Amino acid sequence: MNAPRHTIGFVYVLTNDSMPGLVKVGMTSYLPEDRAQDLYSTGVAEAFNVAFRTATSHPRAVEQRAHDLLQEYRTNPKREFFRVDVAMAIEAVRHALVDAGGMERWDDPKPHMLTRGDRVSLALEAGQAFALIGYKGPEQILAGEAEVIDVWQAHSDADLLELYATESPARVAGFGDRDPDGASDPVPYLDRDGTVPNGFINGREKLMPGERLVWLPAPGDTETQVGVVFEARDHCQVTSRTWSPRIGSDGFPLLLNSFLHSVLWPAADRTIRGALALPVPRHWAPRDGRDSTWAPIGTEPPSPDHWLPQLNPRRRKR
Repeated sequence: MNAPRHTIGFVYVLTNDSMPGLVKVGMTSYLPEDRAQDLYSTGVAEAFNVAFRTATSHPRAVEQRAHDLLQEYRTNPKREFFRVDVAMAIEAVRHALVDAGGMERWDDPKPHMLTRGDRVSLALEAGQAFALIGYKGPEQILAGEAEVIDVWQAHSDADLLELYATESPARVAGFGDRDPDGASDPVPYLDRDGTVPNGFINGREKLMPGERLVWLPAPGDTETQVGVVFEARDHCQVTSRTWSPRIGSDGFPLLLNSFLHSVLWPAADRTIRGALALPVPRHWAPRDGRDSTWAPIGTEPPSPDHWLPQLNPRRRKR
């Protein structure tokens, strides 16, 4: 089996009681707790505490951008320590997440293929949207007639959209399709002890093989801003989460499928038209009308460590 092409890491903020007034901002491909334990094993007086962590597909770029934002507070150019309070460090990481892990980081004229084992975390800006594009049946595939199936929207800066590709349709579920287990959070916590909530889930949907998810610029972006296309070769779990939920006029938090834009703006229209004109995908499975010849949807929900492998116990080198 080929190694996944897309993986998720973390950018973190650490504190240490023996280093008052200092924070460490860094990145890791493991859980931040594992990184904190590694640092403690180097001989520091007390253990590090994880004050904040965020998942990202571009941990090194986000880390570097956070360092740039905090540059004037850095105590040593060869160390990742900054003399700022925790709130300021967290705010810098949140800004860096969008600056260095947002849409421009994914710019590519070709669709990003999502194959089993791939893990993607997209940092969103308020107003950005997504168009789900697919073919409803074999007749539409033969005719090359793709269509927009659904539209979604981000409502707050630094919201995350997670795309997890897996081999079985029994493992994915969508809230909008009322699939079994479609309303639960696939990864509710970001630590093994289940004490660090993974934000507020405001959407859970799925991608079927052959479907394309088109990431659209926000209406206020420049006319030259281009969108990004992801294509599912395997079944994909889509999860949206926020740390700053917006409340709608009905008094309830806005969801991923709460689409508030009244019309399509030029950059979004151009991006959608380009995605609709793409060649027919090589892989396809139906979203609706699945008879007994197709495996069922959402009947075997996996544990969180299936979606986020870092949650598995860490294997130590001998």
